[in-house]
This record gives sequence, structure tokens and C-alpha cells, in this order.
Amino acid sequence: MTEQDIAAAVARMRAEYRAMIPSAGTPDLVAEERTLAIPASGPARTIPARLYVPATAPQGMTLPVILFVHGGGFSAGDLETHEVLARAIASKASALVVYVDYRLAPEHPFPAGLSDVYATLEWLAAHAPEIGGDATRIALAGDSAGGTLAAATALLARERRGAAVVAQWLMYPSTSNRMDTPSWAEYGDTHFPTRAAKGMFMSAYIPAGIDPYSPLVAPLSAPSHAGLPPALVQTGEMDPLRDEGVAYAEALARAGVDAHAVVYPGQTHGFMQFFKDRASNPLGEAAVDAGVAFLRSAFGTA
Repeated sequence: MTEQDIAAAVARMRAEYRAMIPSAGTPDLVAEERTLAIPASGPARTIPARLYVPATAPQGMTLPVILFVHGGGFSAGDLETHEVLARAIASKASALVVYVDYRLAPEHPFPAGLSDVYATLEWLAAHAPEIGGDATRIALAGDSAGGTLAAATALLARERRGAAVVAQWLMYPSTSNRMDTPSWAEYGDTHFPTRAAKGMFMSAYIPAGIDPYSPLVAPLSAPSHAGLPPALVQTGEMDPLRDEGVAYAEALARAGVDAHAVVYPGQTHGFMQFFKDRASNPLGEAAVDAGVAFLRSAFGTA
């Protein structure tokens, strides 16, 4: 694809993605919504984020923190597209949710988005008490490309001996980029993300000279998965990404990580983001509740 083709495809996807926001339903009420500006360097920048304080938690209590990373093929999504999911997680988990607005491709290809998520994690580890959070109870959560970025952030934190992460909740992440599994063979031409869409995302996100199968782009290829946080990986049966999500949980488990994969029958990609649309995603809320229960167990608040 040419740069012009990629730019046009990304512009269409961003418009379509924002048009889908009403389908996510009515956002849950929270006690507080606050805009954060996370300082970062290399290059010097400020990373926008949004803090949700749940109405379900006792006032004045120090709360666990969930760093939420939105999906959108690394090239779409913002602080509005996943607001319903992020608020619901805060309410159901009785935890702070910090929803990061990382830089998007193709304007900012890899590793820009990952660098923003990692910098936000490091900021939280140092400043959680300032927002009422517990720096010893920070979890990563993300859907689709956000799940990939969450997994890569966990890898990066391990490599750099950075912030401790108590759990990673990965919703239908891309972990391989090879598109060579049975689920790709079965659904890759008919169900989102199709092979064509996946190819566009990779062209936008991965710059020339970067191996598309390197660990921070495709976490399944990491030479070791030992020492990573406990993980829950959730996928839909009719999602082309299904098998690589399951394979990632299995790779973590083989390395001694407490990791589990759950495949939800009849569900397609995005079924958790749009969990309030019960007619289209009948198992979405049950999957969100299972993810929240996983985090609450990791936080010791189950």
C-alpha cells in the first residue's frame, strides 16, 4: 500500500469507528472524571489520559489502578471510543481506571504508541498516591490492539525491571501477525479484522526496517515469557485473532505464568467493547465480568 492509500484507509476507519460510539450504549456513572497530562521524555511530550474514579468505592479509600489501553488497529480510537467499557470496568472493579490516549499510526508508527503506554505505566508507579491509587496494585488491560500494547508493555516492564504489574487482562489481542492459524483460515476473509484490514494496520503501524514478528510488535514471538504478570486472554469463537490469543496464554502458562484463555462461543471481534448491545453480543457482559473478577482477585479485593 502507498502512503496515500494507508492515510485514506485510516481516515475512513477513524470516521467509522467514531460513528460506532452510540452502539456501545450509555456510559456508567462515576464519582469523578478527571483529565490527566502525563509528562514523558524521549521525545519530550505530554500524554493525554482520563481518570475514572468509581462511584462504587468508599470515599477516601486508596484504590487499585487499571491502566486501560484502547483498540483500533494502532491507528484509530481515542478517549471517546471506549469510554463505555472503561467506565464499566471502573464501576465493576471498584478501581481507578486510567485510560491512555496514546499516539496513533501512521502519523506516529511503532514504537510511539507503546512508548506512551509504558511511560504512563511508569508515571503511575511513581505517582499513583497523588490520584488516590495504590502503586503496588497496578494492572494492565486492553482490547484488540490495546491488548497487544498491554502485553508488550508487560514485556517491556520485565526487560527494563520497571514498574511491577500484578495482572494483564487481554481482550482478543493480536499476538503473532502471521495470520497462519486455523481461525485465520476460517474467518480471515469474512470477519473483522479481515486479512485486508490486518494488512493495512500492519502497514500503518510497522515502519520499514522493523521486523513485524519482533516481540514488542508480536508478543507471542518473545524468546521467553517467564516472569510476566498473570494473564487472562479472552477471545470470540468467530474472531480471526482467536487462536493466536489462545496460543499466547498457552505460551505464558508453559513459562510458569498463571495464564488462562477463554473462547466465547459465537462471539466476534469487539464483543466486549460493545457488551451493552446484548442482541449482537450476548456474552459480552459475562466476559467483562469475568475479566473484572480476574483483576479483583489479583488486587485482593475479590
